[in-house]
Amino acid sequence: MSNPYIVGNASGIDDELLERLKLVSVSTASHTLVDMSYRNAYMQGIAPLSFPSGQRSAVGRAVTLRFIPLREDLVKQQYDRLEESPHRMALESIRPNDVLVIDTGSHMDTGVVGDIFTRRLRYLGGQAIVVDGCIRDLQRVKEVDFPVFARGVHGAAIPRTLMSVGFNEPIRCGGVPVVPGDIVLADRDGVVVIPPQCVEPIVKEARAHDELEERWIKMKLDEGASLHTHYPPNAEARKEFERWKTDNGFN
Repeated sequence: MSNPYIVGNASGIDDELLERLKLVSVSTASHTLVDMSYRNAYMQGIAPLSFPSGQRSAVGRAVTLRFIPLREDLVKQQYDRLEESPHRMALESIRPNDVLVIDTGSHMDTGVVGDIFTRRLRYLGGQAIVVDGCIRDLQRVKEVDFPVFARGVHGAAIPRTLMSVGFNEPIRCGGVPVVPGDIVLADRDGVVVIPPQCVEPIVKEARAHDELEERWIKMKLDEGASLHTHYPPNAEARKEFERWKTDNGFN
């Protein structure tokens, strides 16, 4: 039976739209989602532990992986054939513009991803790894120069306390529901999960936000304008902004 939660490319989110989303900040996307009544989209406690210095953001479709606490009889059965473990299946399933999102139940006593798995995911075209838990080999992960987000670092490997049990199913990460095919946007401010139907409206809203706040308001503040009149802009400032847009070809 097919998984009813998997949206993937059926959501209509093509690579060109993902490229446009890369110009949107996590803070802008999070604020816009709140305005759209999605109040739980920003992951709590998930920080960038590795992020390329020249990269603005990471964007991709969610591929999910779930761990539970280890149980000896089950883990022995699972690791008799490594290629059949959900962990390996998730990693090898990665395609260009995917993001691997891992639910460990916020477990902090095991590192579930190191530099070897990170290197493999980068080669397959993945855009980032997000872990609700720990990674290991942090210095070597940084040398891979790939976006990796997690709660922390732990030196022990997976078989110490965890076992993988679910691949491409709805999970929880940073307190946020993540469905396979959701769009993940990550930058140095953290990670936000975007329902596919919200991506295009967010991209459009971000352009308007960029024109108003990133271009015009900052310019006016540099010229000495007051926060009381220009952030947010009052009615008179709004009219001034509309004239500025017309004069500069933004309409």
